[in-house]
Amino acid sequence: MSSQASMLKPVLWERLFERESAPNLSLQGRVRQMLVSAILSGHLPPGAPVPSSRYLADQLRIARNTVVFAYQQLVSEGYLESRERSGHFVHDGVLEGRAAPPAAQADAAPSADHVRWDERLRFRPSRQRNIVKPRDWQKQPYPFVYGQFDQDLFPTAEWRECCIKALSVLDIRSWAPDLITHDDSALIEQIRTQVLPRRGVWADAEEIVITVGAQHALYLLADLLVNEDTVVGMEDPGYPDARNIFASHTRHLLPLPVDDQGLRTGTHLLGCDYVFVTPGHQCPTTVTLSPARREELLTLARQADSLIIEDDFESESRWGDGAIPALKSLDRDGRV
Repeated sequence: MSSQASMLKPVLWERLFERESAPNLSLQGRVRQMLVSAILSGHLPPGAPVPSSRYLADQLRIARNTVVFAYQQLVSEGYLESRERSGHFVHDGVLEGRAAPPAAQADAAPSADHVRWDERLRFRPSRQRNIVKPRDWQKQPYPFVYGQFDQDLFPTAEWRECCIKALSVLDIRSWAPDLITHDDSALIEQIRTQVLPRRGVWADAEEIVITVGAQHALYLLADLLVNEDTVVGMEDPGYPDARNIFASHTRHLLPLPVDDQGLRTGTHLLGCDYVFVTPGHQCPTTVTLSPARREELLTLARQADSLIIEDDFESESRWGDGAIPALKSLDRDGRV
């Protein structure tokens, strides 16, 4: 009984009982209706155990016999099956031959108390342009999908060793507390002394913020720096997630053309408050911003009193004779 209860606890039986059963039915009828609804909606898939009659009666605050009779009726109707010394389970063939539940009418008039989401949404993320990769992209002969790694090249043994060490008793004591006011000091130190210097960047610990990825970092920057009148220059073509993030904060996105030397610089950049660039390995063309254009970009930012947001992704990879230092390494005015 305890294992069944723990498996089904997320269903929240009391809430489901109130929502999915008609109050004009008897208690036994309401239990049956609740369970049938849970089965047909997928909350209880075929083969899944249902809670013991004692457990469900306790959860619903009703007599155990009421649940027992409901289970017996559902067994006779083919929704449940009883297994000796194991309890009741959803019948494996319960959905065979049954029609799918009718879809809700899209044009049905909502009640007066119904939440009107159309009036609350500031914008619709589903209407933004996104790249949708096919489910079988890994089977393609040339899967041009960014943000994925080659499983055959992944250092599995080293990764496993690091995970084991991080989960040791001594290490857990260092990261388990709620570090709400600061980041992991050891991680910050490694980034400051080992990672950033390789890109020609020297930073104090107070200048480093750990995020859960580039998109998280861009959301933070957009929330802090961008309003509806801010002009953000974006490489075109460029990183679609960055474009969507900034588009959710401002009406003014300025497409910036890219050629075989990377972002094309010129006076058109003087109208930008911020410029988002991927100079090391441009997304998606993979070209590298030339040294001359890097210097010109920094000069234009100084003239326009604008800031540059650099996404230095894939900096660990090497192309050609060697990696060019990050754009930040050339910054003398704190504009990157």
